[in-house]
Amino acid sequence: MSTALYSLLSDELSCFDIIKAFFALSDNEIEILSCVHNKQGIDIEGLTEIIPKNRTTISRSIQRLTSIGVIRKDKVNLVKGGYKFIYHSKPVNEIKEFLLELIDKLAISMKNSIQNLTDELCTELFKEVVNKYKK
Repeated sequence: MSTALYSLLSDELSCFDIIKAFFALSDNEIEILSCVHNKQGIDIEGLTEIIPKNRTTISRSIQRLTSIGVIRKDKVNLVKGGYKFIYHSKPVNEIKEFLLELIDKLAISMKNSIQNLTDELCTELFKEVVNKYKK
């Protein structure tokens, strides 16, 4: 479910509200982020013991959270051979700085786009949408 930017104009936003909206995270991804943050140094097996979801679902969410940069993974070699990954959430200050940089970039991008709006451009965009359905 997407979140309208306007709905974020509140003094009661949690860090999860902001992260969830900025990256379009699912409730499942927020749960996993919470668990990783609470249990720094947890593996997939540990997460499946806490969250009643299958391993594939948790792995997919972990991969997404890692790709956006709020979780990092460390490869650990096992004594009997092989390896596993251990997951850590980034420190709150790092996530905070990351979000502040992103929001600044987003604000600049949105302001530039808004300043470049013209009646002609909007009319052309509206025509493209309508023409898509004409046959």
